[in-house]
Amino acid sequence: MKIKKLKGLEIIIDKEYELILAFYAVYLSKHPELRKEFDFIEIPNIKYVGELKKLITIENYKEIVKYLINFSDCSAPIVMAVGIENYEVDYEKIQDKEIEKYMGYGTIEGFSKELKRLANDINWDNFILNHKPFYEEIVENVCLFPKDLNLRDIEEYYSIKPSSYTFIPSVLMNGGFGVSDKKGNLFYNRGFQYNEKKQKFEVDSEYLVECLFHEFSHPIVNPLVDKYFLNTQLLEQFYEIAVKNNLHPVYADNKSTVMYEYLVRANAYILAKKYFKDIMPAIEDDWIIEYGFTYLPDLVLFTENSLTSYKNYEQFVREAIPEFMNFCIQKSNKCI
Repeated sequence: MKIKKLKGLEIIIDKEYELILAFYAVYLSKHPELRKEFDFIEIPNIKYVGELKKLITIENYKEIVKYLINFSDCSAPIVMAVGIENYEVDYEKIQDKEIEKYMGYGTIEGFSKELKRLANDINWDNFILNHKPFYEEIVENVCLFPKDLNLRDIEEYYSIKPSSYTFIPSVLMNGGFGVSDKKGNLFYNRGFQYNEKKQKFEVDSEYLVECLFHEFSHPIVNPLVDKYFLNTQLLEQFYEIAVKNNLHPVYADNKSTVMYEYLVRANAYILAKKYFKDIMPAIEDDWIIEYGFTYLPDLVLFTENSLTSYKNYEQFVREAIPEFMNFCIQKSNKCI
């Protein structure tokens, strides 16, 4: 469902993804012992969630439970959702190879079939349509983007041209994901934390924009890291530095993830600086520095000083980033 368009950024409620999140929320409400395992799900104490609990009888959909609890990565639901149209798999769009890596149960086709059955049983499309005023209110009150936001900043920075940019907000999650489909469409998915005392969702325009650049960067940056550093000794050494410096568990399973996060976080700061002049000094206080990303401020400075010397961002990653990684390794060894 289209909610708003802002200078090339289409804001939508993805009915398939919202249904997946709704099922998670209802299921976890009945199984609070699993909340930490699915901490990307937000279950705010609002009327909307109460309506979902009345709408969905999870006991009738044991197959969906099996699918959802067996995804090995929390990004799997959104990767799945953007490749499904009207509950049917769109093979020209869906990143099937990526999703299959995350599936611990069943098949993509089997999941979409179960999702369609659930949607039909509860008349989900009608529910979404009836709640359009609620979604519009959330977008107006929480999704606050600068009026001069220009997504061409991404194209100029990376020397690429995505097919489209879509923002998918939801009150049923509290994290963020950046994914793409096979057609080159980029998706920024963002949730919001609910303040129980104030009885409203937290608003932070600066963080929203920084995350926008962060999440739209992942589908561009991650393949470059895999292309040039996957299974290399350099990546292994760089990862070990992060581990020694208290790497956050959420980034520990995949060694490439450390480099993904380093690069997209640095780039997000640089891109967001155009809209928020005070964002750069905040790098030094970024919480993630204490959790394995010790040299993030150094990477921001290195990127700002070096990127323009290269033909494009890919060449910068290929030729300059090994220099930065070796700098960090040497600096870390001196501190031992």
